[in-house]
Amino acid sequence: MHTNYIPPKRKTKVVFVQLGSPEEPTPKALRKYLRNFLGDPRVIDIPAWKWKIILNCFVLPFRPAKSAKLYERIWDGKSFPLITNTENFTNSVRDELKKIDPEGYVEVNHAFLLSPPYVNEVYDSWEEDLKNNVGATKLMVIPMFPQYSESTIASGVDALAKELSKRVKIPTFEVITNFHRTHAFIDNSVTQLDAKVEDLKKEGIEIDKLVISFHGMQKRRVVFKGDDYYRHCYETYRLIVDRLKHLKPDQTVMTFQSRFGSEEWITPYTEDTVEKLIEDGNKELMIYSPSFVADCLETTDELGHELAEEAKEWGGNVYPVECLNTNEQWCKDFAKYVMTQAEGSAQDKEDIEYQMKAEDYDHMPELVMNQS
Repeated sequence: MHTNYIPPKRKTKVVFVQLGSPEEPTPKALRKYLRNFLGDPRVIDIPAWKWKIILNCFVLPFRPAKSAKLYERIWDGKSFPLITNTENFTNSVRDELKKIDPEGYVEVNHAFLLSPPYVNEVYDSWEEDLKNNVGATKLMVIPMFPQYSESTIASGVDALAKELSKRVKIPTFEVITNFHRTHAFIDNSVTQLDAKVEDLKKEGIEIDKLVISFHGMQKRRVVFKGDDYYRHCYETYRLIVDRLKHLKPDQTVMTFQSRFGSEEWITPYTEDTVEKLIEDGNKELMIYSPSFVADCLETTDELGHELAEEAKEWGGNVYPVECLNTNEQWCKDFAKYVMTQAEGSAQDKEDIEYQMKAEDYDHMPELVMNQS
């Protein structure tokens, strides 16, 4: 039997993958969300039998109610900032790509690990497009976490592998595991920070210190398992502070937030550092978290609300700087980055990143486990 087969044209389907948010700010929704999130062995990497007991006996019975109250503070009645910002960001990048890629060689979508549209829905659409002869010949996944870590990027790759294991047709695919050194991310972060300093100065506020706060991680993941996260955080910090116009590098500090449990996490801790800075006379502090490109509970509430309130109690002020979210220039630059990753040469891909030298790591603090 003769089949009329039309080979698809060259096309890359790019998927921006984010973690996702609960369905709504209720204990029931948070219990479902936390069960899925904290049940991932990449996120909690202790023996499964031990964590199952802790999760079901000590975490899920109590934490959902507390977390629901926190999520309620950032709920707009329909959705959460992470969901809305990711959707709007994808739409903006798509619009920019139409200008620089009129032939349509690159298509962008977004998916979440814990919220709709789920990762499997993107693959469903890819297979459906193939049937209609408009499918992509390559799938590129970009987890929207600038720095690599096992608990974020590797978790997303696991979800990809699990999904592909169910499929007959497997596309040529590529996973971009970090983008923290890209001109798009660094330059727009610097612009955002410089603009915030200028805005505060117009209000008569002179910033004493900038706290660049990254999402926390257990120290052993870096020391014993060799996770690249800490190095990527330091590279991000170094590249940003060396390019600021209004603040000197010695007016900045790198910290880590959101620790929980009794394990030793990467230090210095954000909360402790802010308290000490204020105690030492640095009353006016800016804080920025380049672990995220879209505002979420950690940035909007943990830093922007809880830490800011604590700072007032300590006698100072914390001024949070928004994530890049849907910043116009950021969307334009990321569209160019996506186009280069999909269609550019090896040299093109090298040119869109800042390159580090050996001496750039001379002042990176060494992580050592506390032996006590």
